[in-house]
Amino acid sequence: MPEDKDFPMEPMQPDDDIEIEFLDQEVEDHENEAAPDPEALELVPEPAVEEEAESLKAELDHVRDIYLRKLAEFDNFRKRVEREREENRLAGVEEMVRELLPVLDNFERALQHAEDDSGAFQQGVEMIAKQLWDTLERRGVEEVNPVGQPFDPELHEAVQTVEDGEHPPGTVAWVMLKGYTMGERLVRPAMVGVAVDPSSNSNGGGGES
Repeated sequence: MPEDKDFPMEPMQPDDDIEIEFLDQEVEDHENEAAPDPEALELVPEPAVEEEAESLKAELDHVRDIYLRKLAEFDNFRKRVEREREENRLAGVEEMVRELLPVLDNFERALQHAEDDSGAFQQGVEMIAKQLWDTLERRGVEEVNPVGQPFDPELHEAVQTVEDGEHPPGTVAWVMLKGYTMGERLVRPAMVGVAVDPSSNSNGGGGES
């Protein structure tokens, strides 16, 4: 059997090179397929984009104009309401003053006869006081004179405690200054002295007299 001898052989191309060539070809084909068509990028012509932008800007300007007009209308409405409220307040004060002017006239007439000893001066002052009260009463003013009533911090202001056996503790023993209401509004609370138990001092309690 003849011995094996080394014969020169041509080097064969490795399979890796073949695979690389195929991969390069596939990548190139894929790039060619994925490459955007410059004409396809122009889906919306540039003039159409500018036209839409102008339309949106015009719509935004229109909405902004409506907002500013409504804001100005609301501000004018607010000022008108405040002006009408102030006019109504002044009208009410003016009407009250107009009703009180006759009272002031009668006070001046009474003062002119202050030295009269016939009793006309006192009668005149009493008449003026009644006239003034009638005017206030027509305005819904009511007197708060709570002697003997339970002390109510909503209507009364306690300025002193009084040891008074005539009134139960916690009631109003006397009124230093009468209070007044107008409708449901408290114009001025009554300044009162509140009765306490006379025996409270001997039990260590405190009270002013």
